[in-house]
Amino acid sequence: RCRRVATVPPPQSPGLTTNNNNVDIDVMVIVMLPPRIILGITAASVAAPRWTAIALAFSPRPNALHRITGSATSRPSAAASATFTSSSIAAAAAGNEICETAITTQGTAEVLCTVSNDDNRSSLWSDVAINAARQFTITQRKKLKELGALDVERPVRIVGEPLTDDCGLGDCAIDQGDDDATTSKEKRSSSSNTKTIHFQRHGQGYHNLICDMWRELDRPIDFDSPDPNLNPVVRPEFLDPPLTALGMQQCTSQRRLCATLSPQLVIVSPMLRCLQTAKLSFRDHVGKVPWVAHEGCREELGLLVGNKRRSVGEIREDYPEIDFSDIKHDGDVLWEEYGERRETLLEKSERIYEFLTEYVRHRPEDEISIVCHSAYLFTLLNAVMDVDDEELRSWFLTSEVRSLQMTFIER
Repeated sequence: RCRRVATVPPPQSPGLTTNNNNVDIDVMVIVMLPPRIILGITAASVAAPRWTAIALAFSPRPNALHRITGSATSRPSAAASATFTSSSIAAAAAGNEICETAITTQGTAEVLCTVSNDDNRSSLWSDVAINAARQFTITQRKKLKELGALDVERPVRIVGEPLTDDCGLGDCAIDQGDDDATTSKEKRSSSSNTKTIHFQRHGQGYHNLICDMWRELDRPIDFDSPDPNLNPVVRPEFLDPPLTALGMQQCTSQRRLCATLSPQLVIVSPMLRCLQTAKLSFRDHVGKVPWVAHEGCREELGLLVGNKRRSVGEIREDYPEIDFSDIKHDGDVLWEEYGERRETLLEKSERIYEFLTEYVRHRPEDEISIVCHSAYLFTLLNAVMDVDDEELRSWFLTSEVRSLQMTFIER
């Protein structure tokens, strides 16, 4: 990747004559994972001999600071203009590392690499999408309360606790590089009734895009209506919608975070947008741990065509590496049973409870990633689990990852 990052005055070096004009610096960055290897090569046009410097930065874990020194070489150039390597800043997209390469007056190259906190991830979510998530947090919690879904007492109490206090836009996941958090996780995972769960909502799908466009036009959406003029997600074209280009970018941006996690199992909703999300975000775990599709973590059933899946036979052809054996029916029998009505919040709560207590609880793995949906996750964290942390309970943004400790307690 090559881009212009700075305009700097030409440096002065013994025996080097320049024209004292400013120098345009170009940077090429090559990133390899893991560990991250950053190769920065800079070039600038000045009237001087040809100078070349190459800087290698090795980063075995995030938030590391490295200083490397190396020799710079020079050779005469027959051309009137040549290139000179000067101070540069190379930002590696995969690791958000900033590496500065400088030529000293002694003719050596020095590199200092740090981690930038400004990764511009906010551009992955529009103001409309962020405001919609905030509004859903308020309105859906009010609905759950009015239905009495927040006060249901079940045989098994499920408690959720956050694994980090450092929640940013788009993620609230444990950092495996944090020794204190890792030690705490290991202690709490010692019980067979306690698991570490990494929840992820799928990236932006085409149904999300259309709904955001309606919101931008201040056009209300009635998700209970079968009329496509009031509810775009009932249109037949929205059958099992895929990710948009932005949705893919969102999921790819989560890959670095997901690579630091250590799931022993990846469970994914059989909806296309979730399968695509999991393959993009958790791709470093493909072939290393089991991948299972399960109907228990699907979005709400009925009415909304955007929540109706394709046949298992068709999906399996596209994702042969995922185990679909837990899905009983080839066709979408679950969705069709509801016809033109939506699964209620209470019905969805019971389906989620059954999935957690009958399936997730009895899996042998202690650390699991589950890739699913926003309304599903909101109901899970507000009406099924006992969660005090407001960050965990709020509506997920598309592609967002949150980690928690899940404990099952018999009443």
